[in-house]
Amino acid sequence: MSAPHHPDFPPQPVPGYTPPAAPYVPPRDPRYAAALQAPEPRRSAALGRIALLLALIATIGSSAALAIACGAIGAGVGDDLLSAVNPGPELLTPVRSWVLLAEIAGWAGTGLGVWALVQGIVATVQRRGRGSAIAAIVVAGIGPAVAGFAAFVGLSIGMGATAAL
Repeated sequence: MSAPHHPDFPPQPVPGYTPPAAPYVPPRDPRYAAALQAPEPRRSAALGRIALLLALIATIGSSAALAIACGAIGAGVGDDLLSAVNPGPELLTPVRSWVLLAEIAGWAGTGLGVWALVQGIVATVQRRGRGSAIAAIVVAGIGPAVAGFAAFVGLSIGMGATAAL
C-alpha cells in the first residue's frame, strides 16, 4: 500500500526509477520478430499429386484388369457356373490363370488404394497439394465400387458371350 497523498505535499520521485514513456510498448525479443513477419514458405504439392496418381492407378488399372480377367473367366466357365448344382473352386480350374490375374489385380488395387488414401489424408493435413489430395481421397474411396462394378460387367459380358454361342 502506498501512503495517501496530501495536496500540500506532492509525491517525491523514487531515486533510480523512471516512469515508462506513454504509450507503453513492451520490449520486443528480436528472435521472435522475424517469425512474426516472415510468411510461411510454400510447400511442394508433390505429395498430393502422387497420392492422386496412385489412386487413379489403383482404381482404373485394377478395374480394367478385373474386367478383362472376369470376362475371360465368364467366357471360359460361364455355362458350367450356370448349370452347376453345387459349384466349388474346382470349377475354376480351366481358367486358373485368369483367376490369378483377377486376384492379383484386386489385391494390388486394394494396396495402392489404401496407400493413396493415407497419403491423401496426410497431404491434406499438411497442406501439400491439397486439391490433388482431396481428389485422391475421393478416387480411392470410390475405387472398390468401381472395381466391383467392372468385375460384374466383365463377368456378365463373358457369360453372355458363351450363352450366345
